[in-house]
Amino acid sequence: MIPLLNDPKPTVVRQCLSSLHEVVLYLPEMTDDLVVAINGIDLSKYKDSMSPLIKKDADALLKIIGV
Repeated sequence: MIPLLNDPKPTVVRQCLSSLHEVVLYLPEMTDDLVVAINGIDLSKYKDSMSPLIKKDADALLKIIGV
């Protein structure tokens, strides 16, 4: 799922971020890799209408992780 965080389609990225909530709960050993991947999302390649939504989703997931 981590490669999907760089998908050109913003809806795919948002769905992936949403699904990763479950991964964080059940596979805590993945959190370090997830934090790196989430912080590596290039918001500039998405439209201005979608990038704030992706940022909000990413921030919410990071909050769950505890970062």
